[in-house]
Amino acid sequence: MGISEGSLWMGSCFTENLGPWLASLGYPVCSNPFGVVYHPLIMEKLLFAAAEDFSPYHFCREGVWQNFLLGQPFACKSEQELNEMIAIAAENCRKGLENCNWLLLTFGTAFLYEHHLLGPVGKCHKQPSEYFSKRLSTVEEISTLWKKAIEKLRIIRPGLCIVLSLSPVRHSRDGMEENTLSKSVLRLAIEEIRSSVPSVYYFPAFELMNDELRDYRFYAGDLVHPSAEAIDFLRHQFELRFLRTEDEEIRRLSAEIIRMKNHRPFADWSAEAERRLQILKSKEDQLEALRNNNL
Repeated sequence: MGISEGSLWMGSCFTENLGPWLASLGYPVCSNPFGVVYHPLIMEKLLFAAAEDFSPYHFCREGVWQNFLLGQPFACKSEQELNEMIAIAAENCRKGLENCNWLLLTFGTAFLYEHHLLGPVGKCHKQPSEYFSKRLSTVEEISTLWKKAIEKLRIIRPGLCIVLSLSPVRHSRDGMEENTLSKSVLRLAIEEIRSSVPSVYYFPAFELMNDELRDYRFYAGDLVHPSAEAIDFLRHQFELRFLRTEDEEIRRLSAEIIRMKNHRPFADWSAEAERRLQILKSKEDQLEALRNNNL
């Protein structure tokens, strides 16, 4: 993946650890335009949905308008506001897809919730359980849908490369046994897609987290999400596998500039602060020159 190549990211909360990070380094990234999405069938639905397709899924509870396909931040004071927010997200997704060279999908769970009137949904929003049924999607169901979806996508973007990953985040609400079952279905579905379709790659975030790190100290306090140290490790592994080595200096300089901008001097009027500003300006000039040479 080159520094000027666009990418569209969709998936579980693990996607939020990678997509925005790349964007901060200067890569053109569209990350989770519809927010966090866990199930691959819902991902496919959102990827091809027009703004008007969301209206049947609207509902209002205690004055808050929400949508059964979407989670946060799609909670609004009025239906009009919700429609406007969804329209912006749908347009961002459309533009992201039209301009991307890479599509990166992180599957989170194979358990699908279905509303008795609406069908499959992305979020239940704590509505009464009698409104929904829960089932485990099959390997064939997921792989067949996404193989067809990739065919459609490559009509829009003929040279599109696709990276699939399995979220290392534990879905503890389903229970640990169910989480293992769910991840197994997703992993088999990913392999079926990868082995059947050209230019589809796998990033082993799940295996890296569970086999190479393999310790609870690499989890956050909830023992579900990766810790900051684990996220840094996974980012580095992604960099080794998918980012061009020719852009390494650009990434290094970008990261240094971010660190310098995040540092707050003891006294912003001091000579030390002035020196830091001069160094920062010098690095920004170097970065701009590198980017111009890369174009």
